[in-house]
Amino acid sequence: MNLTDLFSSYYKLSDEEITLITQNISKRTYKVNETFIKSGERCNEIGFINTGVFRYYFFDGDGNEVTSFFMSENEFVGNVSSFFEYIPSSGTIEAITESEIIIISRKSWELFCEKIPSWENTFQKILNEVLINKTNFQRSLINSDAKNSYLKFLNTYPNISKRTPLIYIASFLGITPFSLSRIRKAISSL
Repeated sequence: MNLTDLFSSYYKLSDEEITLITQNISKRTYKVNETFIKSGERCNEIGFINTGVFRYYFFDGDGNEVTSFFMSENEFVGNVSSFFEYIPSSGTIEAITESEIIIISRKSWELFCEKIPSWENTFQKILNEVLINKTNFQRSLINSDAKNSYLKFLNTYPNISKRTPLIYIASFLGITPFSLSRIRKAISSL
């Protein structure tokens, strides 16, 4: 799926709108550990992931790195609050695999909002679905033990789990890397 296919699944884009989009976006590649945005910077572009996995992380009050969520193919990457509210990002987004994304600059975003009547509404629908899915997943972990949390992660995000360092998965699930290793060993012996 590409960016215009995704939007067309919500709203039928005209040929002119597709041309406008393709003429006002660019591709960018990321190496492992390369950042899309750093904490404290203002997000001035939104990306659409063609290939790869990114993670959003921040530091807790004790200085521990906490992975808050992952983004992969056919999802948007960026700090939405920072982009729309013109505020500094509260966390960092980095590539955890070699990645290729489509970049929508702020200028292009504003052009799309002006020329494509459904642009903002469609993006909001997509964003709401992503938020609901991520919230439901997080909610499902509340009463789960570490093993069941990991199994839910594997089931929900199989394409991410295979390409993500275990330390990031452990952080996302709120368990130690040592505990995750024990869980993985126990599961593999079943």
